[in-house]
Amino acid sequence: MQLQVASLDKRFPSSVRVSFVVKRMEFALGRCANQRVLRKLPDPHPRNLNNEPHHGKLFCVDNHLALKPPEADGLVVKLDLHPEEWKTYDGASRNVSDQRIFFHETSGHSELSLRQCCAVESAARNNPDRPVHLFLRSSTNCVADKDQLKSLFHNPSWLKILSRYPNVMVILLNEDHYFAGTPLENWYTKGVWRTSRFEMGHLSDYIRILTLYKAGGMYLDMDILTLKALQGPVFRNCLVYENTAKDTIGNSVLHLERGHHLSGELLKLLAEEYDPEAYVYHGPDAIAEIMNRICGLVAGKPKSNQCNDVQLLSHRYFHPVAAMFSHMLFKNDGNMTDINTLFEIKESFGLHLWNSISLHHQIDVDNKNQIIALLAREHCPLTVSRAADFKS
Repeated sequence: MQLQVASLDKRFPSSVRVSFVVKRMEFALGRCANQRVLRKLPDPHPRNLNNEPHHGKLFCVDNHLALKPPEADGLVVKLDLHPEEWKTYDGASRNVSDQRIFFHETSGHSELSLRQCCAVESAARNNPDRPVHLFLRSSTNCVADKDQLKSLFHNPSWLKILSRYPNVMVILLNEDHYFAGTPLENWYTKGVWRTSRFEMGHLSDYIRILTLYKAGGMYLDMDILTLKALQGPVFRNCLVYENTAKDTIGNSVLHLERGHHLSGELLKLLAEEYDPEAYVYHGPDAIAEIMNRICGLVAGKPKSNQCNDVQLLSHRYFHPVAAMFSHMLFKNDGNMTDINTLFEIKESFGLHLWNSISLHHQIDVDNKNQIIALLAREHCPLTVSRAADFKS
């Protein structure tokens, strides 16, 4: 998410605007207003201060009780297999390659929308030689009916589609186990984040960094449509700018190898600094703070990066269309005259759909003039072929 200072001009008086800009400058210089100081890592086995039972004690799929949670990080979901036959998943296993591409679906719905399924399919289709991991959160509203203990996973359309790609693995996470013994265990078990109005977003911000820390890989948001193979050294240990000014590094596309110092530093910061009312601090702002403190990076000056093992990619790689213009991707009036936009997309490796802004726009898969529909038919054809099966 990018915060535009210019957008404040009409909504706030000049004194407020000046104060806001000063605070952002302080942040960019690594002098945060509250003088954040990182301390030692939290106890990896803290006492549970939350008297309420943890979520996840019932391992659920599609709001039905499937089975007791395994003593593992998760289960590998397989089409047409009973959940009790699913194999366990170890997120820190040396068998997990940091060449993988991974996604986190954190709503707990155990369902994918058309956009989400298209995002995963496009990554798998364009990168057949790279593992693609889709992590699902266990459903948050279980029906604890003993008659459903033996119920089969309902094999939704999205699972049938993704199962056609041999490089795709769908993992139902056991969150309690996944966070246990990590620097984020205390944050997770205390559960303050569950009371935040940004609960799902904060979990997403935290768990993607944890997954990078455990075994590395390339994280993609579930509104990133992959357009080309993500091959070559340029896509290793990289962060991506979201705009032409190069003053905002997003957290929608990240690659860090297993054991990279940046993921460890980010975990320390996230473990120590949590604000349930802050929307972007735990994502892009946290990355900006660490990159400034560790690598000397100054906003808008990519050459100030002193970390030779961290690459900074232009917005053109994954954000060719700015968030404020994302509606253009969904126009149905046949206006395909924006040659510059089409050229930018053609040269990109991925396309950010900016769901936070564009979610109310529909992908009309049969429209021959809608940009996103044209791209979807090429890069996620199986999803498009079953578009009628998706609720959204």
